[in-house]
Amino acid sequence: DVTYGWWVGNSVVTNKSSRFIGSHVAHTGLIAFTAGANTLWELARFNPDIPMGHQGMVSIPHLASIGIGFDPTGTVFDGTSIAFIGVFHLICSMVYAGAGLLHSLLFSEDTQNSSGLWADDRPEHRQASRYKLEWDNPDNQTFILGHHLIFFGVACIWFVEWARIHGIYDPAMGAVRQVEYNLNLTNIWNHQFDFLSIDSLEDVMGGHAFLAFVEITGGAFHIATKQIGTYTKFKGAGLLSAEAVLSWSLAGIG
Repeated sequence: DVTYGWWVGNSVVTNKSSRFIGSHVAHTGLIAFTAGANTLWELARFNPDIPMGHQGMVSIPHLASIGIGFDPTGTVFDGTSIAFIGVFHLICSMVYAGAGLLHSLLFSEDTQNSSGLWADDRPEHRQASRYKLEWDNPDNQTFILGHHLIFFGVACIWFVEWARIHGIYDPAMGAVRQVEYNLNLTNIWNHQFDFLSIDSLEDVMGGHAFLAFVEITGGAFHIATKQIGTYTKFKGAGLLSAEAVLSWSLAGIG
């Protein structure tokens, strides 16, 4: 029973979960292709004798901020690692494109009922059906939400460990350095409303480490338990979007 208007972006994939996945995978492929192509384009025109800020670059400065492509002082340029990142994103974009085409053209429209390639003879795929979006099913929503939170938590752990082992750029020193996280819960609590005033990378990494623990714990709780409390519209249609905005905002602030 489609209740969305034609102008709603996902209205055409209502009750077509496989098509819904295919469209999102295709979008991911476009993002990966853009990132890889732009990185290689900037690398082809990069002049190490001119500051990056004067060359209108986006991708290479971000790589430099996490210590890729330059030595710790930012003076020795290494294009090999930057080229690898660009080519890797292009390869990933082709994989995403293939997956998007499979879900759009060959796989069944709805993962709830089948998992095979062809429409006539497909067995039920119970595992895939658990991830089908059902806005009126609170248990389905909390199950999907839990996996999202765990993925965000793992991403935070990756960032903290990258800073600890490899290092990130410290603007106060003007160099890339290894950063040990400072898991001080008092500082984290005090900075929840004045996070823009944080001037210590150790505190930033400590905040990400704490956020990883909260997200993974919350994700496990959502997966292991069913919906708690009264089911409302916010807990349904608005739940995943609210969670995504909050989690990415917290990660972006760091």
